[in-house]
Amino acid sequence: MYITLVCTSGVLNLYLCLYAFSKRHKYTNIANYFIFYTAAISIYCFASAMNLISTTLEQISFWNTILYIGMPTSATLGLLYIMSYLGFKLSFRRSMLILLIPFITIIMVATNHWHHLHYRVFELDPNLGAPFVYQEIGIWYMVHGVYTFASMFVAFLLLISHWKETGKAYRPQLIALMFVS
Repeated sequence: MYITLVCTSGVLNLYLCLYAFSKRHKYTNIANYFIFYTAAISIYCFASAMNLISTTLEQISFWNTILYIGMPTSATLGLLYIMSYLGFKLSFRRSMLILLIPFITIIMVATNHWHHLHYRVFELDPNLGAPFVYQEIGIWYMVHGVYTFASMFVAFLLLISHWKETGKAYRPQLIALMFVS
């Protein structure tokens, strides 16, 4: 049942991604951020589902790496989307700087078996077996976690700070963005 829900979420996000992609010529950066944001969430959802049906540590590790293409970037892309929605001028360089920690996280997860900075231990749970993994977090996991939650929190604070200057007709949009940020 959980796999079905995760896949449904992935399909809905993929639909939003493709719909925004088809309408992107009407908008500028905000559409691009939304497209990448929904694509990242879709990758995360589908990789999570594949991770849950994996039967070996190698499969779980592979899908965990794919999952981390979407997961660390989604919160930061959400922040960039909200900043663009609120009228912040974001250069390509500034956007890439904001995405630096998620890109490093993707590399850290993909190469974790060499340095163990993201997961100190990543092995099949001896009692439950696949797809359950026993893991101990490393220092980079904490860095990534703080950055992810900071991105979501800053996005939320930015939306709250623009509440008074937002017209009443647009406040439902702001509320919806607060729930998804």
